[in-house]
Amino acid sequence: MDPVIEELFLGLAHALFVNRLHVLRLTEVVRLGIKPDPHDQNMEVPKDIDGELIQQAFAYVARHFPPTFGGKLESAKARWIRLA
Repeated sequence: MDPVIEELFLGLAHALFVNRLHVLRLTEVVRLGIKPDPHDQNMEVPKDIDGELIQQAFAYVARHFPPTFGGKLESAKARWIRLA
């Protein structure tokens, strides 16, 4: 595959990942009744739940791309998680 096209698809996959993770986190914030932190006003999902949400978001992206693209997604996964 042309490297430019590959980078475009990875960018789209990353956008899907971030969007899905955001929706999942917001859902959990509401479900768990998480209130803003008094110091920074962030609403953080507990780490154990957040790890599961990250896995769900990645699985969502992987389902929407051809299996042949799976290796490229796996390679990008660690970077995406660091940025999440």
